[in-house]
Amino acid sequence: MIAMMKIFVSKNLKDLSEVFAKHSKLFIVGGYVRNSLLGIGNTDIDLAGNLTPEKVAHILKDTKFEIVSKSQQLGYVKIKCENEVYEYTAFRKDNYYNGGTHKVQSISYVEDLRQDAMRRDFTINALYYDIETQKIIDIYSGLLDLKNEVVRTVEVPGYVLAHDGTRILRMIRLSSQLDFKIDFSTLAAAKKYAHLLHDVSPAKKFDELMAILRSSTKYPISWRKAHLKGLGYFNDLRLWNSFFVATNRVHLKMVKKVSVENMFYGLLIDIIDTVNPDCIEYFIKDLLGKSGFCLPNAQIQNTNNVICGYYDALNKMNNKQYFFKYFNCFDQIGEILMARSKKLYAKYKFFYSYIIKHKLPTHIKALDISGDDIKANCPQIPEKKYASVLSGLLSRVFDGEIANQKAALIQEVKNDFTNNNN
Repeated sequence: MIAMMKIFVSKNLKDLSEVFAKHSKLFIVGGYVRNSLLGIGNTDIDLAGNLTPEKVAHILKDTKFEIVSKSQQLGYVKIKCENEVYEYTAFRKDNYYNGGTHKVQSISYVEDLRQDAMRRDFTINALYYDIETQKIIDIYSGLLDLKNEVVRTVEVPGYVLAHDGTRILRMIRLSSQLDFKIDFSTLAAAKKYAHLLHDVSPAKKFDELMAILRSSTKYPISWRKAHLKGLGYFNDLRLWNSFFVATNRVHLKMVKKVSVENMFYGLLIDIIDTVNPDCIEYFIKDLLGKSGFCLPNAQIQNTNNVICGYYDALNKMNNKQYFFKYFNCFDQIGEILMARSKKLYAKYKFFYSYIIKHKLPTHIKALDISGDDIKANCPQIPEKKYASVLSGLLSRVFDGEIANQKAALIQEVKNDFTNNNN
């Protein structure tokens, strides 16, 4: 419901409005107005008016307001004053390229606020606040939709969604974060134009997916399972193929159980359990790598370790071998594993704690000996065998057969070489 409250406008923003007042009105538009009316955390401040970027730059010259950047092509100006930043866009009409990238081909400046409102996405984002008169201009009944908790396109849904796959994701995100329902005709159009998501960049899709997964933390009014609403729309609209997953529906189980911090891991597990790939490691590399979201290699590797560690625990991998492979990321694995099986988690957690308590090495780098030591003391051993020798030492130190001390380890290498060559 709408919290009947005055929209907060800082002194700097009031001063900016006074500078504009000599030439034109200045409006706050979009999320800041919407969230102020809902009584929740504010967003970035978007401004609008009928002055072009050049005119804005001219009237702000020799004032306390600094032009940080501007784009004549998009009618856009970023304005800074002290620690406040505003994004101003001139009233305009947009012409888009075909496809779903929402890439503007050209713009036309307009004088009428109504024409500017036509290019916006949803009614609850098309509320204009006149800073000077302190009144809201509501062209598309956005106030009513706020009251009824509805996400609805400003114009006919097909017109609004026809050139922008990202708007479909934004629709889902808003619905999840605010716990609003989506208007029936808007949802139907989203299903019709879902193929446009193929044109959206992998980075943008990943960002929107993560925002949906974290929906429950966005605003004070967000509910604990807000992300499930968003993922439910992914199933209903059959969006997964556009997210590099070959299925129409993902069975959402683990993502219901894990913490917000592990939500992405939970979703990956649900995807893997649904798709059942031949090799989990290759599947994750394809999904997160160049064939999918194009994430950094370090992030892909860490995710692979956590997910594979989860499944190897389910398969009850031998304790020693398990921690040789997953010791460094067990904290992350453990939180997910506990959501699936407290019994399995307790088993591995006990061994993990034992390793820490007794300072057992789990990697050859933790040994008090290196390849250089082998070369200096046992030059007869070929370098290609160093890794095998060190792995054998690691296993025996871990089992308590040898002390992790350089002298003892070198002597053991010498003894093994002598025994193997007699």
